[in-house]
Amino acid sequence: MRTRPVKHDPLRADNTRVTAPARLLAAATVAALLLCALPGTRATGVVAVSVLAALAPLTVLLHRRTGWTLWALVAGMLGAWAVSMAATVPSPALASVTQLLGLVLAVTLTVSLYAQHLRARPAERRVRGRGAWGRRADQAALVVVTGLATAQIVTTALSADAPVGSAWAPVDALVVAVLLRFACSRAGLTRSLQLLLAGGAVNCLYDMVASSTGLRLQPLDRPVQLLWALSMALFVAGALHPSAPSAFSSASLRHLRPESGRVLGLVALAPVPLVLALLHPAGRLPWLVYLAAGTALAVLTTARGAQALAASETYARLDPLTGLANRRGLQSAFDRLLLTAADGPVGRLALLDLDDFKVVNDTHGHEAGDQLLCAVADRLRTAVGGAGTVARSGGDEFVLVLGPDAPAVDDVLRAALDAPVTLPVAPGTRFAVRASAGWVDLDDDSRLPLALADADIALYTSKAVHRGAATAFVPAQRQEVLGQLGLGEDLCRLVAGGSGAGELFLVYQPLVDLVDGRVLGHEALVRWQHPTRGLLAPDAFLPVAESQGQGAALDGWVLAEACREAAGWDADRTVSVNLGRSSMVDPLLATRVLDALHASGLDPRRLHLEITEHEALPVDAGVAALHELADLGVGVSLDDFGTGYTSLGYLHRYPVGVLKLDRSITGPDTSDELIAGLTSLASALGIQVLAEGVETAEQHARLAGFGIDAGQGWLFGRPVPASELAERAPPGRQPHVAQ
Repeated sequence: MRTRPVKHDPLRADNTRVTAPARLLAAATVAALLLCALPGTRATGVVAVSVLAALAPLTVLLHRRTGWTLWALVAGMLGAWAVSMAATVPSPALASVTQLLGLVLAVTLTVSLYAQHLRARPAERRVRGRGAWGRRADQAALVVVTGLATAQIVTTALSADAPVGSAWAPVDALVVAVLLRFACSRAGLTRSLQLLLAGGAVNCLYDMVASSTGLRLQPLDRPVQLLWALSMALFVAGALHPSAPSAFSSASLRHLRPESGRVLGLVALAPVPLVLALLHPAGRLPWLVYLAAGTALAVLTTARGAQALAASETYARLDPLTGLANRRGLQSAFDRLLLTAADGPVGRLALLDLDDFKVVNDTHGHEAGDQLLCAVADRLRTAVGGAGTVARSGGDEFVLVLGPDAPAVDDVLRAALDAPVTLPVAPGTRFAVRASAGWVDLDDDSRLPLALADADIALYTSKAVHRGAATAFVPAQRQEVLGQLGLGEDLCRLVAGGSGAGELFLVYQPLVDLVDGRVLGHEALVRWQHPTRGLLAPDAFLPVAESQGQGAALDGWVLAEACREAAGWDADRTVSVNLGRSSMVDPLLATRVLDALHASGLDPRRLHLEITEHEALPVDAGVAALHELADLGVGVSLDDFGTGYTSLGYLHRYPVGVLKLDRSITGPDTSDELIAGLTSLASALGIQVLAEGVETAEQHARLAGFGIDAGQGWLFGRPVPASELAERAPPGRQPHVAQ
């Protein structure tokens, strides 16, 4: 089994090693805060902590390129404010200019943060967001708060009694509310960004208090400077935190809380009218305005909460990946169908399972698998339309609850899956999708668990008998499927090396040269000695292995055992091993074969892999693996040629070296023209021909007369264990047959 490498999660990077410069800056910041606590050293401490805050982002900029622009804005903002604090006494004019520059950079940083957030959100999500009235309630609340703050800014700026600079106080109040709303509405913020937002909020609080006095550049020894020092310390902590390199990553910005959690974002806006009303009275608006704004916010918050509750109830019935109904939604749709059914047929319930979905996951990754599930979900929803409900029950299984007027299940499958699927993650690849289905008729007394169980039995029958089709449930299937399930459990235990399930063993049938009678090799055939069912032939358990996902593991056991036993044969004899459908789509096929060859020491040229035509096998199944193995000398035979639908396609895709004609073609009823045509085709392609089902000397002579190279059948020997191969005398030399 392959193990997945552990991926580094930038959102959980709290265990990253802290560097020595970071420790030094942290210690210096603590010392500066202690200086700020004492009135006599407060001025020195404020300047020191401001300078340390300006230096801290440089530790990120020097070692990380992700989010470099935003961290540069943070460094520039804090650097400008550090200069402003240092120049407060010697050069007030310079202090005012740098303070304004820092403010401009802070606004740019905030705008850039929101801009990156919008770019990170998927386009379709933004479209849905614009159409949701719950999100419009958020926007309306922001409009109310922004309008109220803007009105107070204007009245304060125009008032002759207002202190100079006090118009900044409403701006600070608004920014604090917006920052808190941003933090409350997101679930994926790193600890670093949380500290930075806290630092920004405390800094705005400092500026709001300072602006209300009319003196934005406060003397450095005032108690209000403790707020400034605290904000700088929070900026230092945010820059030095181990998660700082990923603080501004798209992943951390786009991870919104659920609908119910996003109501917290409006709670952050609720206190704004009260805070604005407590600012300098010279710019205060009429009390009725604050009351109206507060009432509007209360109404919007209540409406948003109601919408979040309704959305949560809706999401509780939906599959989060595909948007289809989940199990809870499936039960609701099922109950609805029974309640609204008129006299006559109620409808049908169908259970669908995507064939070879695991191959997509293993070959193209889980993102491709998720996209494929979403594409299939959309197609099924379109095919069913308003005549039923489509649900996802888990993994790659879908459930259809179909009304009496809905299309037939076979028609739904054809409409949804006939055309290949192209996925964004693999734009150059067209995925042929196929699903097996089982369905059951519903009546007034139907119950969902029982209907699902019956549909599952019919689905099992589809997978075992004819994949890619829909099978209706009939009661007779129940006993048969239950027996197969029991056999499948025994087989699973047997392949895993458990006890109590009997024993697998191999028998070998000779492959003989039709001209001189030499034994060229043997085909390995698996048998199962079951403890209660006796000796089982492959037809009794191989379909069960395929339907239950054990086919590749069983083929792997046969391959390893056949190679081990063949390693003790004469060096000129080959061993042929059959590959089932599961092995053909197994991305580890080449690895399994090479491991078997390496463990046994068998020469690759003595191993032949027999592939069989399978309906709707993906066009790329096993192609790369078989070509890789053929380059090493492993032979490839096309078994049962003439019984399927894609023989010529297989000859084109796979490195076939031997064509094994099915017994339906090599029998006495087959026309000479057909056999001659097939041998001519093989000769033109440079492929040897082997005839299966050779049972009489007359049949042998006839097939040899067409130039067929080798044969297999009871005439040359029945399958026997490896221990009996040496005991048997090799077949006598056959008379030469004139070509």
